[in-house]
Amino acid sequence: MDEQIIKQLYIELCEASIQKDIKKLNDILSDDYLLIHMTGMNQKKQDYIQSVRNGDLKYYKSIHENIDIKINGNKAYVIGKTKTLAAPFGSSKSWWNLRQDLILEKVNDKWIIKQSKASMY
Repeated sequence: MDEQIIKQLYIELCEASIQKDIKKLNDILSDDYLLIHMTGMNQKKQDYIQSVRNGDLKYYKSIHENIDIKINGNKAYVIGKTKTLAAPFGSSKSWWNLRQDLILEKVNDKWIIKQSKASMY
């Protein structure tokens, strides 16, 4: 059950970023969420949401190739490998083999995304 919920959260993160669904992003990301970009740049939750909202981070499509989940008590670790059509920070629109290493935590019986580290695969 938890594994399916966690997988769905990963998919929702990708879809909410594509759809610019700010409410969904606020719901599934912890208040202290941190995104570590493949460049090494760090973005806190509200900075990431603002970048999605204003188009600095443009996502168009996600094709999920593999979502690996490991649960250890109230922590979960996800490695998502997703072909992502995006134009981040003014770059041209292109396909990226995007790997996201996520850390989730179960708080009050609800899983929430705490951190995501982006890289290529």
